Amino acid sequence: MIKAFISYALILAAFVLFYSGTACAAERLEVYGETYLPFLVEQKGSLTGPYAEAFAVLARQQGIEVHYVAMPTKRLLQLLERQPNTCGLAVNFSPGSAETLIFLGRVAPIMISVFAKQGKIGRLNNIEDLRRYRIGAIDIAEVRDALDIAGITYEPLSQASRGVSMLIANRFDLLLSDTLPELTDTPAVTRVFNLARFERWVACNNQIMPVTATKLRKVLSEGVFAESVRQIWARYGLQTYYDEVRREWDAIGPNKRKK
Repeated sequence: MIKAFISYALILAAFVLFYSGTACAAERLEVYGETYLPFLVEQKGSLTGPYAEAFAVLARQQGIEVHYVAMPTKRLLQLLERQPNTCGLAVNFSPGSAETLIFLGRVAPIMISVFAKQGKIGRLNNIEDLRRYRIGAIDIAEVRDALDIAGITYEPLSQASRGVSMLIANRFDLLLSDTLPELTDTPAVTRVFNLARFERWVACNNQIMPVTATKLRKVLSEGVFAESVRQIWARYGLQTYYDEVRREWDAIGPNKRKK
């Protein structure tokens, strides 16, 4: 009788361990992202930087452990379409991708601005004024669409960081880029005007577990700029940037941030 009880207890314990382990595994999330300096930095195939660290901390607060893999955007979007329980961090929203992926929340705003070498370009007011200049532009769907609709020729750049040195070297007259610290902190470069504002998102496979999706929406209620991750931004020397974005998101309010 005692042996039978012990056997039953062992079997019960095994089931408990198995199902608890399964539950824990269900809350482990594979997250892919492309290098986006200074916010996402590849490190031995993984990702670090304020976006990655802040998102991981906020996810952990909801009981989700994040495992990062660095990967080019085009490849990661293809992977997300076929691999359940995976997400992409800081990807651009596109109507085409929204047909096969679920966009759960905004990570951060992106202000696309027009930059020039200091003292080289006069006053410009709108996209039509760009027509007579040589242009380098960050290669994202929103910028491509705006320039293509306006019929403006440009050189696409996979990363805005490459465009800074090309602009200074006179490879083109104007650079259309998201407003990175390296641009605003470079004395040789000036911002001519702000062109448009977009957002970067967390996009996931559309078969992601509903409970995980709900938690991620809570994680992203303030993007990666929640008060609890302020020190992460400060550690990267981006406190001023954090404060600017935080003020903007506070002014917008949570209801208007929803898609």
